[in-house]
Amino acid sequence: MKPRKTYHFISHTHWDREWYLTFEQFRYRLAHLIDNLLDLLDRESDFKYFHLDGQTIVLEDYYALRPERRERLEQYIRSGRILVGPWYQQNDLFLTSGESTVRNLMEGIRTSRALGGEMKVGYLPDHFGLAGQMPQLFRQAGIDNCIFGRGLDIESHESPFVKWRSPDGSEVAGMLLYYWYNSAQRLPNDEAILRLVFEGLREREEKINPSGHYAMMNGVDHLEAQYDLPEVLEKLRKMYGEEAEFVHDTLPNYAAAVKAYMESLPPEQVEVVHGELRECFEYSILAGTLSSRVYLKQANLRCHDLLEKWVEPLSAWTELLDLDEYDAGAIDYLWRAYMECHPHDSICGCSQDAVHDHMMDRFRRVEELSGEVLDRKLNILSSAVSAEGCDAADHLLFVMNTSQLASGGTIRTNVDFLAEDEVSTFAIEDPDGREVPYRIVSAERLRRQVLSPINLPGVIDVHRYVVEWKPCVPALGYAAYRLRPNATGRVVIDRPLPARPTLENERLLVEVRPDGTFDVTEKSTGAVLRGQGRFQDAGDRGDLYVFGQVPGESALVWSGPVEYMRRTKNELYEECVYRFDWALPVSLSPDLESRSAGRVVCSFEVTLRLDRDASEISMRIDVCNRAKDHRIRVLFPTNGTSEVVLAGGQFDVAERAWNEGAGWKRDANSQPFWKWFATSANGIGTAVFAKGLHEYEMIDVGTVASVTLLRCVETIHLREPIPMQEDRQPKGQCLGSWTFELAVRPFVPGEVAPATLYREAERFHQGLMTKQRPIAESRWKRGRPWVQDGMNGGVFPDRDPNAGKPRLARRGSFMRLEGDALLSAVKRAADGRDVVVRMYNVGRRETDVTIGFPVPTTGMSECNFLEEPYEGAKATETATIGAKKIVTFRVAKR
Repeated sequence: MKPRKTYHFISHTHWDREWYLTFEQFRYRLAHLIDNLLDLLDRESDFKYFHLDGQTIVLEDYYALRPERRERLEQYIRSGRILVGPWYQQNDLFLTSGESTVRNLMEGIRTSRALGGEMKVGYLPDHFGLAGQMPQLFRQAGIDNCIFGRGLDIESHESPFVKWRSPDGSEVAGMLLYYWYNSAQRLPNDEAILRLVFEGLREREEKINPSGHYAMMNGVDHLEAQYDLPEVLEKLRKMYGEEAEFVHDTLPNYAAAVKAYMESLPPEQVEVVHGELRECFEYSILAGTLSSRVYLKQANLRCHDLLEKWVEPLSAWTELLDLDEYDAGAIDYLWRAYMECHPHDSICGCSQDAVHDHMMDRFRRVEELSGEVLDRKLNILSSAVSAEGCDAADHLLFVMNTSQLASGGTIRTNVDFLAEDEVSTFAIEDPDGREVPYRIVSAERLRRQVLSPINLPGVIDVHRYVVEWKPCVPALGYAAYRLRPNATGRVVIDRPLPARPTLENERLLVEVRPDGTFDVTEKSTGAVLRGQGRFQDAGDRGDLYVFGQVPGESALVWSGPVEYMRRTKNELYEECVYRFDWALPVSLSPDLESRSAGRVVCSFEVTLRLDRDASEISMRIDVCNRAKDHRIRVLFPTNGTSEVVLAGGQFDVAERAWNEGAGWKRDANSQPFWKWFATSANGIGTAVFAKGLHEYEMIDVGTVASVTLLRCVETIHLREPIPMQEDRQPKGQCLGSWTFELAVRPFVPGEVAPATLYREAERFHQGLMTKQRPIAESRWKRGRPWVQDGMNGGVFPDRDPNAGKPRLARRGSFMRLEGDALLSAVKRAADGRDVVVRMYNVGRRETDVTIGFPVPTTGMSECNFLEEPYEGAKATETATIGAKKIVTFRVAKR
């Protein structure tokens, strides 16, 4: 006798916090949804379960409007009738960092466990493609399955159930929601209609699913619970008797049943799929969101660098050195505010203009608070550096580097002197007493506000010099340079320019053509990359989700002459600035079938810079966009067909065929990258680093790499000649002025490892931070003690909590990391006891790593990313990280 087929009815809502309505509009509707759900659970014992979309942020949203009903809601969560977690929110996986996905799970699981436990399902219902390392992350969280809605083309696979394997070999049971998360969205109560509807559902389910277990997803975006579902299920039971089982059930129960079915099969009958999942047609993957509203992506990357790469490490290091507390509450707040921008309809840029306006406000708040935290940490660290050998009139220029590579580029720094000192010359000396060359960009007199926690704000007059110079700072460390006023410094003077615009250092020769494109010669091999940096424009009749090709159109390419604005050559760098005006079609024609005949001028200004000793050419692009319904890309031709593209990813370097995804009909075969990607052909490679840009496409049979700068459209949904009023979002057209920062890094394949390119891209993104510290600090603290300041002639002195403690050397590292692994996090453990260090190995071989700090520690002990020690883990000085592995260590101070 065959086992009965089981229909698992899963009551749920998919809750986008913001999308076609704003967050506050949706939050009010969420409050009523949960109110009605609680009433339903009170009165209907047969309504057993409801899923709050696998996320916990909705609880915070509800508590804000219904604080008096918190305990009532939490009772149902504790009893298991309302399921929450494991996520904090449903973030996009390609437009956020791997570390932010970890924090998302950490926060969701922490909240869930306080209420009885998280749903043990790797629930990814509506993500626009799945990152390849997700099985490894789920396994570290104790989750052995993943239920997902996009990324696997069911027509290309024999079953919707697969083993999904990460690059490191971690596996979860993958279960595609082949009819999405609304497969049984609402069922009628009328018996005749119910039978008709269910027969249709049954036929299609049994045709595609061989397991005998069917996920009947009863719900969809923002819908409330079907209050009469128990009655409907009872009618189905009477209709079908012993023929089938109808269960009001949970996703964990369904996952367990399917997993048991998969394990009952011979291993060869269960397909294994590897790495990232980005299959299907374009309106399934929605790859155009990689470049919609690029300003959101740029703001997100700025906050990423501030929070992950600066605030947390500096906070951990200052606490480890006993210089300052960790600021755990502020950092937790920053993470939650930052993650509020990460849901897929938020960071993807496919929502109302008002939604994204609110996001930009959140990003600004993260930047503002991060800036305050960093200013405090830099003040504390710079004040802890020894001033031995300095005169009272001197200053220290404290320079901080949180990347894994020693600094190497030219930076721009403000240098202030009190106006009353009339400083007209100055010298900069490195920690070894050697003079450092610098170039004066500008000088001006200004008034600067002075803030103090114990005196009212004051004002000082300063003479400010803006200088360019090249500090040398160790990896994960700092250097304090002596600034000597009224000394004769080594001032850089610009040199005579060559007859034609070229940039050159010991590694590279860059020859700029009359049309603004440039040829790059890699001197060690003589290989030449020709025609780099050409601009392309194409009409876009798509929407905020996908690029839409204009029928019959060929992309426009700039090939006219450019105007050279400035050229600079000195011992620090060589630079070339050019501009051009491009008359582009105003918009699409009214029927959306072509571009308009009218033209509007869009202006471009490009700055190419090659630093001394640099391996890459930096490229700043300023665009004033006045056109609508189009896409602007910059092109980087290769030396032939690039068969494989390496792309920076989440805890990995993805390897893709040049035409990855070409089997599905897409107007643009766009692919994601995180901070960098690289191509190579005929012995020469090109890596492109880009700040806040995430979309590349290989075109012309894999011989040209394109990076999307702007994609300008204005509708949320598929564009129609007569638009829906609520669908038009004019700010999606990205009119106005925009700045993009990229770098082009030639390399020799086989000589430069992917991990090296990743570290260089990180350094390009993170940059350096500086803090000027006067030795005679009291002269710079001219606040007022009272409003009636005539009653006191001076100011009240501040207390230095670190006075009397050992001073730091003038150069050093706060952390030593040896081994070929990339750093993802340095933070304090959530329980407040240890430093947590997370690393990952993007290589195909294991690597040994050693972590060291400037204070004694007990060594590193491996744990999962939830910071729970593995059973039997022992503290060691050196650890081995397997190929493609993500590892987390706890380090305790002795």
